[in-house]
Amino acid sequence: MPIPQTFEALRTHQSAEGQVQSRLETLRLDDLSAGEVVVRTRYAGVNYKDCLSLHGRAKIIASYPRVAGIELVGEVLASSVPTFEPGQDVLVHGFQTGIAFDGGFSACVRVPAAHVQAVPPGLTPHEAAVIGVPGFTAAMALERFIELGIAPDAGSVAMSGAGGAVGLLGTAILARAGYRVAAITRRMAQEERLRAIGAHEVIDAAVLDAPQRPLEKPRFAAAIDNVGGPMLSWLLRSMADGGAVASVGNAAGNTYEGSVLPFIMRRAQLFGIVANAPVAQRRRLWTKLATEWKPDMAAVLPHVQHIPLGALMEHSARQLEGATSGRVLVDFER
Repeated sequence: MPIPQTFEALRTHQSAEGQVQSRLETLRLDDLSAGEVVVRTRYAGVNYKDCLSLHGRAKIIASYPRVAGIELVGEVLASSVPTFEPGQDVLVHGFQTGIAFDGGFSACVRVPAAHVQAVPPGLTPHEAAVIGVPGFTAAMALERFIELGIAPDAGSVAMSGAGGAVGLLGTAILARAGYRVAAITRRMAQEERLRAIGAHEVIDAAVLDAPQRPLEKPRFAAAIDNVGGPMLSWLLRSMADGGAVASVGNAAGNTYEGSVLPFIMRRAQLFGIVANAPVAQRRRLWTKLATEWKPDMAAVLPHVQHIPLGALMEHSARQLEGATSGRVLVDFER
């Protein structure tokens, strides 16, 4: 397929007064940041970070104008390096994509070759897009749990924010790897769906509204926290001896209250996850996500929403208000 002379993109600008505005524009290839590989975008995942960027709600984008979108899956149209060839299915995430380099909210992107990875055997382009950054984030946490010696028989793994994309994919991936998942959500109407994707237990996040103790009942061997704030504090206090908490998100805020008791009384560990992993780890984890950790796509796909690029601004505003759930893809195949 030839490189289109023009294509549609959602581009974000900042005025001299600092006001951020995102709007649909018709671009040419030379309007994009530099790169050796030209990709026709098939799907771009919509993440909370992207929504903040589009609406100027946080200082994420490094320079303007910028096409946001921290991840994409697409087809190579042209490449000046032998590593990639036209027609190849590839994925891109991390490496400041959508931040310092133009990202996925464009029908065509130009990407540095070092930022591009082939879609691994075992995954279709659509499946790779569904897993995307949320699933890769969960895989990074899971690998760390395994390194710490937390095996499936160690006990339940808590997954907070279970109704969102990270929670959805994290639950499915942990279950596929053999772990018992305790999905935590304020939307208990979603209990049946969470059990369908692999949750062994569904916990009402209203537990945070009850009186809090210095240490809670030790009920989890590990946890992936996508919420922050009081949830992160409660999870730390609820770890079993030697438990570990992976902090991957901050939907409830950047701070949390806590004490040293979980660390000195139960040897709890807290670590952070940033999905911008080294190349070797990317290849290793994507191979696992295509094989032994591949989520049950039949169970996950009913909770994946596809939207056109023109609907992204409205959707992202709703996502910032917590009015959406599941995984959302901008679908350029429509």
